[in-house]
Amino acid sequence: MDTPASRAVRRAIVVPAAICLTVFVGIVAVTASRRSTQRPSDLTPFLGGSAGRTDFGAAAAPAPAAPVVASRRVVDAVLTSNSATAPAWPGQKLIRSAELRVQVRDAAAAARNAEGIARAHAAFVAESHITQADRAPTDARIVIRVPVDSFDAVVNDLRHLGRVRSENASTGDVTREYTDLETRLAVKEQTTGQLRGLLANRTGKLSDVLEVERELARVVTEVEQMKAQRREYDRLVAVSSVTVSLFEPSSEGLAALRLSMLDSFRQVTDVLASSLGTLVYLVTYLVPWVALGAAGWWCVRAIRRAY
Repeated sequence: MDTPASRAVRRAIVVPAAICLTVFVGIVAVTASRRSTQRPSDLTPFLGGSAGRTDFGAAAAPAPAAPVVASRRVVDAVLTSNSATAPAWPGQKLIRSAELRVQVRDAAAAARNAEGIARAHAAFVAESHITQADRAPTDARIVIRVPVDSFDAVVNDLRHLGRVRSENASTGDVTREYTDLETRLAVKEQTTGQLRGLLANRTGKLSDVLEVERELARVVTEVEQMKAQRREYDRLVAVSSVTVSLFEPSSEGLAALRLSMLDSFRQVTDVLASSLGTLVYLVTYLVPWVALGAAGWWCVRAIRRAY
């Protein structure tokens, strides 16, 4: 039976349901319209597509294959150039260095192989340290001076000696310092020429001539120091440094165990020393009071016996 209460219940259910259905249909329609009118991608010109209007009445014509392949090659070339290391511009002064930590089975043999790699790339071994202790694995540390053109090749060959545990590479740019040094050197050399011209004329007093000679000696010293610094910069730029540390698998475990045992022994000795010091302090503190107590007790017993 249709009562006012049932009609109110129907209205309470039907009206919200109709509103929700209308909102849902509207959202679907808006989403569909946005997808149909979506703008072409920014990469469309590179992929050979058309950037104009889309004809929805007919099927889209396939793009030519040759422009697509050429465009993809261009994109791949751009991505490859971005991922590779950018070449240094002319005149840039870079100091490169690298440190490798490699786990090997035989550190001594790996050290010999590292020296062979250095010789193969016209490099030289600046430092070589091999540690062979009794009942302990062998460790080696080698410093190689490498021509800058062979830096990447030497590092890549050293990686194949074993399992690389850590690798650090750094590049220092000293272009600004080098340019400033050359500017100051040019100014000092010009000053040197002027002072030598004054000495060649010798038109002034003897005291003036002596003053010019002292100034010339000072400037010449500064020029030689600057030239030495420039040669050092040139050497560091031309020859890179590669440090490789070679260790056998159990060397780290034994070293850690040794350090742990030494640390535990040190802690035990510290505790024993502290306990012994506390005991000595207590004995020193209590002995006078014990003696005083014993003397008092002896006096009390003596008095009781007398009476």
